[in-house]
Amino acid sequence: MKIHEILDKKKFIFSMEIFPPKPDSDILTIYNTIDKLIDFKPDFISVTYGAGGSTRTRTVEIAENIIKKYNTPTLAHLTCIDASEETISKILYKMKEKNIENILALRGDLPDTHKNYLLDFKFASDLIKFIKKNREWDFCIGVAGYPEKHPEAKSLDEDIYHLKEKVDSGADFIITQLFLDNDNYFNYLEKVRKAGIKVPVIPGIMTATKIKNLEKMAEKCKVKIPERFKKATLNSDPDKDICEDTIKYTAGQIDHLIKNGVNAIHLYTMNKVEQNRRIYETSVLKKIRR
Repeated sequence: MKIHEILDKKKFIFSMEIFPPKPDSDILTIYNTIDKLIDFKPDFISVTYGAGGSTRTRTVEIAENIIKKYNTPTLAHLTCIDASEETISKILYKMKEKNIENILALRGDLPDTHKNYLLDFKFASDLIKFIKKNREWDFCIGVAGYPEKHPEAKSLDEDIYHLKEKVDSGADFIITQLFLDNDNYFNYLEKVRKAGIKVPVIPGIMTATKIKNLEKMAEKCKVKIPERFKKATLNSDPDKDICEDTIKYTAGQIDHLIKNGVNAIHLYTMNKVEQNRRIYETSVLKKIRR
């Protein structure tokens, strides 16, 4: 099923993101993870794309198997990195063949080298236009949004201008990058609507079993860590596999969003089962989805 159809049909949507194991790792590990995460009955599962397309084949394979084995819609990531029109066409035809109906169109993170990794597609909007040009593919397309602006954008207004370009090119919905302060999401949503963007904006929520990992991710994405998060996690044990403080903070963040009218939550699981299980059960998610 296409995600825009799910969004139209259901009053509340819950989804999750997983990432494929590295090419030299056993692919079965991800299915062991999904076997447990599927207990949450997500409305769709997003499958990421490794840096530079390193897990491109596995992304398609895993997305296909999620549909077959778990009867759950998938959202397969697709980036512009090292991609020509020919390679993208081959991937899209393969996705179509495997009954994958949803794509998250991204420019992708540029590797830290001097090589030009952007070939036929410079921006996500270019990729969307190319996909929409061929009606035979008929994909539902999602794009990324950045409540605290894309790290490369000069301002949030400039970033939203480019977001509108992606939506005008044919994007059906937006999933946000992580944020740790809900005010940033609501302020972003207000600006997005004022810019004339009407598609759904799904908040992406990330937790962490280790504080230092979340701090690294926040630094990479240029996401501010609010003081209340620092205070809430001040006494966290960095060596424990389950972080009670981030569970409590993330569950509270989700509850606040839902209380204030948000009707969709996308959880970046980082392939961590128990941490996300606790968040699902501690927050109102489990209760409202019964």
